[in-house]
Amino acid sequence: MGIPERKRRQRRDLKRRILDAAERLFAKDGYQNVSMRKIAEEIEYSTTVIYSLFRDKSEIIDDLIAEGYRGVYRRYEEILARRPDSPLETLNSIITEYVAFALENPNHYKLWFATSEIRVIDGQLRMRHGGRSYHVYHTWLEQIDQCKAEGLLPDRDTLTLFQLIWGSVHGMISLRIHHPQFPWLPLKQHVKELLSVLNRGLA
Repeated sequence: MGIPERKRRQRRDLKRRILDAAERLFAKDGYQNVSMRKIAEEIEYSTTVIYSLFRDKSEIIDDLIAEGYRGVYRRYEEILARRPDSPLETLNSIITEYVAFALENPNHYKLWFATSEIRVIDGQLRMRHGGRSYHVYHTWLEQIDQCKAEGLLPDRDTLTLFQLIWGSVHGMISLRIHHPQFPWLPLKQHVKELLSVLNRGLA
């Protein structure tokens, strides 16, 4: 490995350490209560080093949020590429992966909702984080529409069905994150049972 490549690798590794430390601190102490100095202390570097890679902490949170969205959508793309047998199976697989991502990355999941505002704009769900806005949950909505078209879900307003599903799933995730000592069902069983209840109840 040459010197330029070694420097690029060191820079990438340092950036990763900064993002990981910031994510922990933002989730634990709240975004408003974390300074660049506090992030620097967490990784035992000077603030000068942090500022050499990030303009300010808003740029750090922007990078973290964008990284999370890319991660979860990659999982969705893998499901869609497999072409499940029905839109309901696709929707259930998407939800299962969403839950898995959230519980594998609990600090990031907390950040999504601690730093965001979600709105419906022209029939689409938009989640704003600071100066950035993301088109979110459109994969869920598309599969709900397809389920309705095939008679697998009732012919009700798509956003209404989404709220019922999302609220139940988000509640399960949040409870498992915030109360890890509770004797929860094994995760796969918990998700399977929840989806079974939702599918039967909505149908």
